[in-house]
Order: sequence, then structure tokens, then C-alpha cells
Amino acid sequence: MTPAPDSNRPDPRLQDEARCFEILDQPELWPEDPARQAELADLLELHLALRSHGPALAADLAPAQRTRWTGSWTLAAAAVLLVALIPAVATLQRTRSLQALARDTARLEQLAQKRTQDRAWIAFFQQSTTLLQDFEQNPTLCKKGEEDRRQEREMAVALLEASHQLAAQGAPLKEAEAIRATLHTWLSEVAFEDNCLSVERAKELRQWAAAHNLETQAERMERRLRGEDA
Repeated sequence: MTPAPDSNRPDPRLQDEARCFEILDQPELWPEDPARQAELADLLELHLALRSHGPALAADLAPAQRTRWTGSWTLAAAAVLLVALIPAVATLQRTRSLQALARDTARLEQLAQKRTQDRAWIAFFQQSTTLLQDFEQNPTLCKKGEEDRRQEREMAVALLEASHQLAAQGAPLKEAEAIRATLHTWLSEVAFEDNCLSVERAKELRQWAAAHNLETQAERMERRLRGEDA
């Protein structure tokens, strides 16, 4: 015959749950099992919520004539309080979701800002390369001995302003900043010249750009920022 269950023997499941409540505030006593620790961490949050909202509810839920509080009744009362605190738990979960969303949004905004900055640097080097190439071409003459560099000068003025803005926001690479600074010097020379340059002055500006290898440097940096060149 199967022995009758001992009605006086404590339910092991209830004992385990009671033990969990006892060690909630003592993480050093938590078991090593990560899954068990995660369960206890969730239970701790609910336990803290009980501490905050439970006393007022407990006064209404407690039996009127009860002199002895058993472990089973304590757990039952806690269960009732947990049901009463479902809105608080939902709020906690909602808060967690909003925090995760805020972190994701901040990360995406940061990535978008970086992409925008990278595109601005790429455009600067691309347009600088174009300007340097245009400056190598033979332009129309203002008059004998003077080159009409009006378009190149206007482009240099625009790139000089862009260079100031890029310097203020910071470079994605240290080398990019060094090349920008060198280009900035050359752009300043072109921007502050007259629309009509003497042949000798135009030649000096071309030679200075060639000596510093500006066209190759700008072109290489553009490719590198695009991820096309290591």
C-alpha cells in the first residue's frame, strides 16, 4: 500500500519559495546557477515593489482574528499582493522598454551623425580634388599675361568655409585632419587672389600644390573614407 502523505510534513516547494524570499536581500547567499540568479533578480524587483506598496494593501488583506502567521499564509498573502501590484510590474516593464528604446535611438542618432560627418569630409576631399584638377587646365585669359580663374576662386572660397566647419567638428581620422590643414593653406591662397591671376602667380600655386602632392592626397583620403582604400 502507498503510505498516506504526512499532512504535517512541510511542502518542499513552499519551503523553497520561502527560502527565496529570505535571501532576496542577501545576494552573497544566492546560488551560483545563472538561471536561478536571474529568477531571484526578478523576484527582488517585485519584492522591492511589495515593500513600497505592500503595507497599505496588507492592512486590508490580513485576517481580522489571526494570531499565528504560517509560512503558507505569508506566501498566499504575497501572491495576492503580487496580483494587486500587476499595474506596478507592467509599469516597470514599460519603463525598461522605454529605456531600451532610448538607448537604441541614441545609438542610431550617433551613427547617423557620424555618417553625415563622414559624408561632409568625403565631399570636401572630392571637391578639392576637382578644384586642383581644374587649376591644371589652361583657362581663358582676362588679357594677355593674365588667367581668368574666377570659377576656381569661387570654388576655393566655398571649400575654405567648409574647411573651417570640418575643423570645428573634428576629423574621423588624424591623417584626414592633416591633409585638410594643408589643403586649407592652399585654398586660402587661391581664395584671396583676384579673379585674374598673372601667369607667374598661377604657376606658383600649381607648383605649391604639386610639391605637397595635394591632388593625390585628397583623392586617396576620399577613397579611404568611403572604405574603398585601406
